[in-house]
Amino acid sequence: MSKPKLQINVFAEDTTARVDIIGEISEWNNNNATDFRAKCQELKDAGATKCHVYLMTVGGDCIQANEIVNILHEVFGEYTGDGGAIVASAGTYIAACATVFEQVRNGQFMIHKPMGGTFGNETEIENYLALVKNMTSTYYDAYAAKLKKPESEFKDKWNGGDFWMTAQQAVEWGFVTKVKDSVKIDTDTAAVIKESGSPIAIANTDIIHNNNLEMDVKAIATTLGMPEKSTEQEVNARIADNAKKAADYDALKAETERKEKEQREADIKATLDKAEKEKRIKADARSKWQAMFDKDYDGTKALLDDIQPVEKPLSSEIKTSADGKTATYNGKNFEQLQDEDPELLAQLEDENPTAFDALFADWKKRNKIK
Repeated sequence: MSKPKLQINVFAEDTTARVDIIGEISEWNNNNATDFRAKCQELKDAGATKCHVYLMTVGGDCIQANEIVNILHEVFGEYTGDGGAIVASAGTYIAACATVFEQVRNGQFMIHKPMGGTFGNETEIENYLALVKNMTSTYYDAYAAKLKKPESEFKDKWNGGDFWMTAQQAVEWGFVTKVKDSVKIDTDTAAVIKESGSPIAIANTDIIHNNNLEMDVKAIATTLGMPEKSTEQEVNARIADNAKKAADYDALKAETERKEKEQREADIKATLDKAEKEKRIKADARSKWQAMFDKDYDGTKALLDDIQPVEKPLSSEIKTSADGKTATYNGKNFEQLQDEDPELLAQLEDENPTAFDALFADWKKRNKIK
């Protein structure tokens, strides 16, 4: 099924400029930015003091969504908004930039990282990657500014792919201000939701309690892959089952990610402990290595594995000082090694205990310690 073409309708409703954005945000041929700005400015000049945006979109082009927000802020300063049965991807950025955003009870709200693709030489690919990273940062900041839950929990969702929410869940996260009454979902709208990839399909059963019950049940049943003759009770049961599966999946994924994180932290600690013991890293550099591991585990481990221990040649020869009064190793007595090269002294104790004992015995003798 092809995605619905973009419809951007700008019109006046008393002193409010209404902007309806319906469909995939990708086609600007008949809704280009210049015309959109001109239409908004025309309403502002005619006396519009407020702006309200309605969204019913699976998302689309992130840059175009950015420009829509830029124009609305430029012309009106700020805007409010509400969402229909689905607000996803780039559409949620427009929602997040509204001062207030409501969504119908049976709506779906989906956030994910901006995505794209390119081809070319390494410079062109690196330049495009920089663009995607910039867009990702812009979108993340917009969502983070709305959060009601810990940012660490959002980062897990953000890095986990498509993050689907019911309208109520979006309220709990802070992305939606308020849930309002459900709207009727007809066959076309249900197909759009299914096309978007929502794992819950249609999350709220209130939509089937209206004057067109039979038609809505049939549409929902078809969307859920059920026979058209399915009863209301069977459809409700399927929706509840889908919602439970989605919740169970989220719980399982969160537990798996928690265990993987704990195991990774244990592996990093063990690796650093070993490297420090083998004198491949110094204790005061450990925090830097930890930060490198947190950023790139595999690359940092490979780098650390390539580092060889710093070894000093340990001869077994203990000599007497020039004045004939002190036993020395590499020209230094026991206390000099303690002050000037304690690592060598510790290495000597581990790898050449005979030489270490001779130095220590000389120190005790000179200090009259039995």
